[in-house]
Amino acid sequence: MPIPSLTGSPYYVNGNVAYIKKHNVSNNDDDEQKKSQKETEVKTEVNQRNNKNAAKFGLEDERIQKAKEEQQKAMIARDARLQAATINISQILRDFKNTGIAIGAPDEIMEDINSYIALIEKQVKGDSPNKAIVHSNLKNGAILLDKYISETLNKDSKVVENWVDAILLQQVNYKYDDGQVNEQLAVKFPKSEKETAREDVKQDSAETSKNVAEEQKKSFVVPRDTQLKSMFLRAKKMSCAKDYKTAMETFKTALDRAIELKDTETESKILYEIGNIYDKNDYLAQALTSYNHSIKKTTDLNVKAKAHYSMAQIYDDVYQYESAIDHYVSTISYAGETDNLAVQSTSLAKIGKIYTDRYSREAFDYLSVAEDLVAETDNHKAKAFVNSNLADAHTRFNQPKQALKFYSNAVCEYDKTDSIEKVAQNYKKAADVMQLLNNAPKAKKLLQKALAKARQTEDVQLMKEIHDSLAKLA
Repeated sequence: MPIPSLTGSPYYVNGNVAYIKKHNVSNNDDDEQKKSQKETEVKTEVNQRNNKNAAKFGLEDERIQKAKEEQQKAMIARDARLQAATINISQILRDFKNTGIAIGAPDEIMEDINSYIALIEKQVKGDSPNKAIVHSNLKNGAILLDKYISETLNKDSKVVENWVDAILLQQVNYKYDDGQVNEQLAVKFPKSEKETAREDVKQDSAETSKNVAEEQKKSFVVPRDTQLKSMFLRAKKMSCAKDYKTAMETFKTALDRAIELKDTETESKILYEIGNIYDKNDYLAQALTSYNHSIKKTTDLNVKAKAHYSMAQIYDDVYQYESAIDHYVSTISYAGETDNLAVQSTSLAKIGKIYTDRYSREAFDYLSVAEDLVAETDNHKAKAFVNSNLADAHTRFNQPKQALKFYSNAVCEYDKTDSIEKVAQNYKKAADVMQLLNNAPKAKKLLQKALAKARQTEDVQLMKEIHDSLAKLA
């Protein structure tokens, strides 16, 4: 049997050879068309995938760009915070010298102060400032000024040394640049540069601290551990008796016990009390550190409020007003969470006082809110404090009638407390306003009332001031 011509490729079916016939022309055209269509479909699919990938990568690029922008914003914010906390050594030296001038230090003391400043400038104007030498000379100058203040007041003072300690807690740039000024950390001297004015501020701080403590002590919880409780109460008793050395030693022993028991709430309260002892003895840097650790260790909102308030007062006393305001605001926040209106209003009044001293009408924004809040309480000291500060603000902005109204309110509220000295002070302030109104007879009557109250206190300086004012009206 002849072998058929090969018209295709062979394959086998049940052992027999078969052939695949070649496609005719029309079939070839069909295949080409199908092939072309398939290629088109593939190309379309590839393009679609490419488009999707492009969109995806575009979205990723957008996300990356956004992340970079957010990172850039964070870095700018960080740099701004760092700059806000940075003070140049030239500004510290300038404020240090101005402090000596403000307290009226005699020429011979100022000569010594200038010599300390010269030694520091020699260091900081060089290539590698020695921080130890800078700190040492600042401390020596501060001790000298504090000695003069103590002799003048016949009372121990560490106000300048504590200011130096507090300012060195900031971020200090030791490369001298007198063009670099941080207004937030600048010393703002009161309009009256007499030390008696600063003492009045300290008295106000003591008064309001007592008020804050009274409002918050109800929520204070003593430790459960018998040994720890005994040590804590003994230390508190010693502190109240002003036996600070024994109190500090006992508190530190109690602190070790609290740490051993992992009682962080009691640890926080002990740290607050240690800070309070440092504070009362004018070791302000140590006090700030203790208060700060106290805040970090506790979940008790009352303790946080007290610690922030105490820190605010320290910064207030050393004229670091922006830091003071920050801590007063924190106090208001925590006191608000416990509905403690007296503490909130007192802190608002403190902020108002800062703005009053700066001749800023923003003072009334805070004082008016304080007035509304304190009206809802039965705390006479808080009411008196707010009214007295409202009166001071109206006096500062030449509104004598409103000032007299609030001084009268302050006197009525202080009269309901044991704050006899505050009654006398507000009578005297009202008398000063009457003198501005050229009403000498009423001024004299108010001064006589002030003197009668002052005689019930041990404040010899206040009695002298009232006597002097009466003598001018005679």
